[in-house]
Amino acid sequence: MPTETGSVSPESAPSSRPGPSAGPSVPERLAEQLKSLGVARTFGEPLQVGGDTVVPVALVQYGFGGGGDADGAAGGGGGGLALPLGAYTGRGDGPATFRPNTVALLAVLIPLVWTAGRAVARVVRAAKK
Repeated sequence: MPTETGSVSPESAPSSRPGPSAGPSVPERLAEQLKSLGVARTFGEPLQVGGDTVVPVALVQYGFGGGGDADGAAGGGGGGLALPLGAYTGRGDGPATFRPNTVALLAVLIPLVWTAGRAVARVVRAAKK
C-alpha cells in the first residue's frame, strides 16, 4: 500500500497570519492545490495493455494539521495514503467494466461490516429494554 508523508518545520512554514498584503491563507492554498491532485490520484492515467484500455482507481486520503503556542512557536505536518481499489477496463468503444482489487476491497469492507454489525447489535439491545 503506497503512502506519502511529509512535514513542515516552523522555519519553512509560510505564515497564515493576515498582514497588509495577505493573500489566501495556508489552508486555502492547500485546499486549492489538492482539488486537482485528488482527482489525478484517484483515477490514474489510462494505460493501453494488450488492446485494452485500463484506468486505475484508488481511494485517496490526505490529512494536515498545525498549531502554535502563545510564544509564537508553530509547526505543522501532513500525510496521506492511496489504496488501490481496482481498474476500469474496456476495449474500443465498448462499455467499461470495473475489475476490483479483491484484497483491497476486503481490507476496506471487513472493518465496515464489523462496525455495522456492532451498531445493529447495540440498536437491537437498546430496543429490547
